[in-house]
Amino acid sequence: MAQGLTIPWLLRIAIGSIPVFVIGAVMIAWACMSTGWETLGRFAWGLVIAGAALIASTLLSFTCAVFHRRWRRLSLALMSASVLLFLVLLVFAKFA
Repeated sequence: MAQGLTIPWLLRIAIGSIPVFVIGAVMIAWACMSTGWETLGRFAWGLVIAGAALIASTLLSFTCAVFHRRWRRLSLALMSASVLLFLVLLVFAKFA
């Protein structure tokens, strides 16, 4: 396999943080469908997990775009998607 065609580790970790965001989003959805005081904890942990995953994905994608020229387009696309999902998460948290 050619050296220039392997995905850098920064980008692999950034892509791997997207499923962590999905886990946080599932926790938020679970909190919205249930009742009681424990829902506040689930909602808060879901927001923390999802937000941290998206921030990590954005920072890692940005770093990869700076240092790995061949993967710049994919890194910027992933960073844009992460920022968009983070904005959607903020809007949802405000109205939930």
